[in-house]
Amino acid sequence: MVGKTEYRSSKRSKAMIKKAFAKLLHEKDISKITVTDIVQEAEISRGTFYAHYKDVANLFEQIEAEELRQLLSLVDEIGYRTILTSPKIFLNEMLKYIGKDMEYYRMLFLANNTSHFVSVIKRALEEKILGEGGPLPKTASKDEISVFITFFSGGLSYTITSWLNGELNAGADELSDILSKIMKRSFEV
Repeated sequence: MVGKTEYRSSKRSKAMIKKAFAKLLHEKDISKITVTDIVQEAEISRGTFYAHYKDVANLFEQIEAEELRQLLSLVDEIGYRTILTSPKIFLNEMLKYIGKDMEYYRMLFLANNTSHFVSVIKRALEEKILGEGGPLPKTASKDEISVFITFFSGGLSYTITSWLNGELNAGADELSDILSKIMKRSFEV
């Protein structure tokens, strides 16, 4: 049982660190955030922080990698053709994932570094969709799909940020309906 207790404690510590970091990102630039800031915000010891991360940059890299893994796992599960032809399925799943911890994602999306994360997502989606070598929709060239991915990832990020910030009066289901209609109209496949 000690192993399970240690695992839960480790998982809880990491969650506290990530939430503290997300909150701090909302308040100041990543270059100004220190380990001291994070441990004070999370109310943990420095040793607990260093048991999981080397420094602030390593923490950010791990958060980014974890979120990217989750997104790509969702892309794999749904399939890239389905994302292009039936975006509502992808949007519903993504909004459901964000909805599991809206406050954390609100702070993360509203952080100063969102544009970097969006470009990482864009590159990963391009590699996944265009790099698989699978058949592209008949009416779309690789260049058109690349532009669509750029538009989709940037626009979706801004829309979700606005939604999390309370600027859009729509629930998750309604938002995915609206976005799906817009996407289907703008890029017929």
